[in-house]
Amino acid sequence: MTTPTECLLPDEVQVGTPNGPGIYVAPPGTAPPADTSTAYPAPWACLGYLSDDGPTVGQSTDSTDLTPWQSVAPIKSIITSRSVTMQFVLWQLNARTLALYFDTDIPVEGTDGSLDMQVRTDQAGHTYAISIDSRDGNRVLRVTFPRASLSDAGDMAITRGAVVPLDCTLSALETAGVLANIQLGPSVAGQPLSASANGTGAAAAEAQAGGARVPRRGNGGSQPEMAGSGVTS
Repeated sequence: MTTPTECLLPDEVQVGTPNGPGIYVAPPGTAPPADTSTAYPAPWACLGYLSDDGPTVGQSTDSTDLTPWQSVAPIKSIITSRSVTMQFVLWQLNARTLALYFDTDIPVEGTDGSLDMQVRTDQAGHTYAISIDSRDGNRVLRVTFPRASLSDAGDMAITRGAVVPLDCTLSALETAGVLANIQLGPSVAGQPLSASANGTGAAAAEAQAGGARVPRRGNGGSQPEMAGSGVTS
């Protein structure tokens, strides 16, 4: 009798904690890092804080069933459309995030960070490369859209005692048949994949990994991360 291969693997259950800043944007067509242990180089740029819900990747498929005269059940289903989306709520207000939310050109900021931006009818339809970078233990999950455009935006509620949100949904655009690039691998090259034991996202063996520890950006430095994740300047 053949013993079934073990399929209940706790290390493959991943918690969606950010890997450093966790969300990046770049000009359309920018390739993601070659592997999950490589930092995001320029021109990738961090989009800043997100709401605590984090990003959500969604997809939908439309199809048409072909039902012959001789049957009441379809004999074939034809895919007619497919979409992949990425939704998130930005918390930081600056030239890059406001331009993304309003789908307009990025304004030039003053030396003090001030800006004056017009939302124009002749500047819509911008495209971007967008990437999510998540880590649990030494397991890194990256989801990149090589080309994407703003397809929906939620309300900007300006409320006393609450963050002003920039709710953005980007839809992936096809590039040579590719909508998205999914990468799953180690945070440090050559290490086996293993999730955190307590769901915090921190690798249990980080101290023995041999890499330098640097403050994790995007959370006040309260959690360490291995050098090599995040973004390079």
